[in-house]
Amino acid sequence: MEKRDFDIIRRGISNWNQYRNATIMITGATGRLGRYIVETLVDVDLNYNLNLRVVGLARSHEKANEIFGELLEFPNVSFLYQNVNTPIKYDGNVEFIFHTAGPAAPLDFKSSSVNTLWAHVNGTHNVLEFAVNHGTKKVFYVSTVEIYGSWQSDETIKEEDMGPLQNLNARACYPEAKRLCETMLSCYKANYGLDFCGVRCCHTLGPGILLDDGRAFAEFIDCVLNGRDIVLHSDGSAMRTYTYTPDVINSMFMIMERGKSGCMYNVAANENLISIRDLAQLIANLSPNQKAKVVFSEGASKMPYLPFKLAIMNTTKVRELGWVPQTNIENTFRWTMESFI
Repeated sequence: MEKRDFDIIRRGISNWNQYRNATIMITGATGRLGRYIVETLVDVDLNYNLNLRVVGLARSHEKANEIFGELLEFPNVSFLYQNVNTPIKYDGNVEFIFHTAGPAAPLDFKSSSVNTLWAHVNGTHNVLEFAVNHGTKKVFYVSTVEIYGSWQSDETIKEEDMGPLQNLNARACYPEAKRLCETMLSCYKANYGLDFCGVRCCHTLGPGILLDDGRAFAEFIDCVLNGRDIVLHSDGSAMRTYTYTPDVINSMFMIMERGKSGCMYNVAANENLISIRDLAQLIANLSPNQKAKVVFSEGASKMPYLPFKLAIMNTTKVRELGWVPQTNIENTFRWTMESFI
């Protein structure tokens, strides 16, 4: 991870001591959020001598080795290689869990909707059962803006709001599963006293993202890096917010430190609100050879884009905790593209 990314993540966090002598599990440890959490915890352990232990859960030893390299040899780091769909096998207590595992790529929602559904539902069930039986103090859950469904108002959406969601649609496998997982967390808190908190993220990107997962901005970046024009299959008027991954990780540690028990927090850099059309042009302007253009197609897109109007999230609650996104939209995309170059 770049030093600037560590600096963004650590800024404003004062109570790293809550992790002293603790064991912390990160599911989805090789994913685009999990890897940042693992590296951050190892870094603060070294800087503050916390004697913490990091347990990463991932499916592939090869991928973990590719991402983390020598970090896997650190004495305070261990990995479990298994699918989150199966019960978690680990001896000893785990005080904190960051649950980030689960398919989050639109292409998965289209081609593997059954797997997407059960990976989130079974995975979260396994995490919560494990937490109840292994002395876990708090579970942190990563949710999504998509749980709000279709939002027709021009008002930003608050954590207690909810829009309609058409469930008789395989594309709903992701938001419906996320809704159920949030309810599951509430049930385990009510029945077992298991504490939790979490984030509902909007579009998040940074080094380590996949460029072939079906998200529009990833497709745009891939086009520019490979010398192709960006083709828009709509008028590009839809508005989205884009948040740099280290800013999101910063919010997660801030919520773990001072967030309210049993609450989910909207996290989005609303300062980076932009239309799809303007975003395409911004990314084209960042082209290494300055040759990419934005063109419009009259044909229907085959990409699994969101079929409804996405809410713009109200982020008042997380900002009251002290969170402020530190990365503007140009650097968000510039630094992401530079990681591939």
